[in-house]
Amino acid sequence: MKTNVKNVENTGKSRLLVSLLNFLQACGRLLFAGAGLSGGIDQFLDVPVSAATALVLHAMFFFLGISGLFAAYGLWRGKKWGFWAILLIGAVTIVFDIWGYTIQKTAAIGFVVPVISIGFLYLKRSKFLKKGT
Repeated sequence: MKTNVKNVENTGKSRLLVSLLNFLQACGRLLFAGAGLSGGIDQFLDVPVSAATALVLHAMFFFLGISGLFAAYGLWRGKKWGFWAILLIGAVTIVFDIWGYTIQKTAAIGFVVPVISIGFLYLKRSKFLKKGT
């Protein structure tokens, strides 16, 4: 019985850590997008980009930031939709940052949280998927 209780506690702490990482990444993306409102987001890039590319970057930072906050909240609360939202946002983030890497190499930093999150959720999927909420 103690093993099960300890396992549940460890899963809760791990879920909290993954939620916190996703929350911080979402806030970072929102701060970056907000900073880009004056002067354009391309001011932070090492290479010049077109206005259309800058707009896509800006929109994606806002989208990933806002949706990342909701996903992190859902995971923190232990909701099944939070599990799926983190997986979806993680996958979209990885695809976005692969594209971003072609523009600026520092976009590779954006892979860290989604890879950790997807790996954690894959390992703990049975605990999330058997829940009813």
